[in-house]
Amino acid sequence: MRKNISTLKLHHNKHTAGCKAAAIAPPEEVLLPLTMHSGSPAEPIVAAGDYVRIGQLIAKAGSGMSSPVHATVSGTVTAIEPFTQADGKSVQIIRIKSDGKMEKDPNLAPPVFDDLDGFLAAMKDSGVVGLGGAAFPLWGKFDAVRRNKVDTVLINGAECEPYITSDHRIMLEEGELLKAGIELLHKYIGARFVICIEDNKQDAIDNLTQVFAGVDYVEIRPLPSIYPQGAKQVLLYNVTGKVVKGGQRMASLGVLITNVSSVTKMAEYMTTGMPLVERIVTVDGTAVREPKNVKAPIGTPISHIIEQAGGLKCEPAKVLIGGPMLGTAVSSLDQPIQKVANAVLAMDKREAVKLEPSVCIRCGRCMANCPVDLNLEGIAAAMEMENEDKKYTELKRLGVGQCIECACCSYVCPAHKPIMHTNNDARRFIKQYEAAHAEEGRK
Repeated sequence: MRKNISTLKLHHNKHTAGCKAAAIAPPEEVLLPLTMHSGSPAEPIVAAGDYVRIGQLIAKAGSGMSSPVHATVSGTVTAIEPFTQADGKSVQIIRIKSDGKMEKDPNLAPPVFDDLDGFLAAMKDSGVVGLGGAAFPLWGKFDAVRRNKVDTVLINGAECEPYITSDHRIMLEEGELLKAGIELLHKYIGARFVICIEDNKQDAIDNLTQVFAGVDYVEIRPLPSIYPQGAKQVLLYNVTGKVVKGGQRMASLGVLITNVSSVTKMAEYMTTGMPLVERIVTVDGTAVREPKNVKAPIGTPISHIIEQAGGLKCEPAKVLIGGPMLGTAVSSLDQPIQKVANAVLAMDKREAVKLEPSVCIRCGRCMANCPVDLNLEGIAAAMEMENEDKKYTELKRLGVGQCIECACCSYVCPAHKPIMHTNNDARRFIKQYEAAHAEEGRK
């Protein structure tokens, strides 16, 4: 890990930082994938024709690491069927036709617990996952305190991607809920907390400094606004000086990192009984008529969210769920927002020009800007090897598994090489190679 871990200064484009999040009109239907989290899919407990209300459990957590799914509108379940996501994967979804009433489940109530087991069980029932992008079930992350002594929890409010201001608004609008969440975490795991905020969000720093005044186990830590400040490995190093190695759990270092919106949404469930059913989404981009922040039910089609921002002022050349660095491009506005969707960006032709890759000029910019010091040239060369055994050995030696998928390498490459995608292909090859050889060993 380099001392100067990243020097990328991106154009912030935080146009919506001053836009208070407003609830949108109910969508006609929501599409709720059963895989909106890392781990095994949720299991439906409703059927087509069932009437459901907001907050009602419609899919229980699957086996192992999983998270439940709740109704985000009131209305009728119309189908449980396969659906192709933006990433090309086929998943099961629950379709709910909204009745427009947005009625809450009358059985909702704050959970009751008095120990760590009860707290983690309630956290699981909330349906909250890592809302910064990883979508790891929140209960699973904090379950690590059973096996490791965790003395520091970093609350990630960096929000280093351009355009996105979802976490920023949470820190401005929901400071008391964030405080309630941290108080609960402190009660049951007894750590100190560092709320990490880039210094381009001074109003959020000021607000939380006031909210947590006198709370001696909480520190508000301003950080330079550099990319990728919000990546967990980068945040860990910049705040604690610690480095997590390949295959090592962060909790083994005595540290856990979670997103500021995740803690806030967890607190909402603990205090009101309302599980994760909506989130703040930034709607922006050069093709959007009225950029703003909205509170949208999870499962809302992108088309409806864009309509709530005044619609499109021109034909978009690219639409993303998430930010311009790590977001997922969609081919259809029928795609729904999922739990981790913190932004919907629609870009015009000028902003979405596709640059054709050319020959590598060996300038070294990619490696100079890699936060984890990967030998990217060596990885690319290894991927050209025909002998799979040698390819695997070389990729493991080069530590491609350490890639944090920040896209710094692709961003700075003057030849416009898809370097991050090469790394992803390499990691995929390693996984497939190891799976194939494990299968051979069982025969």
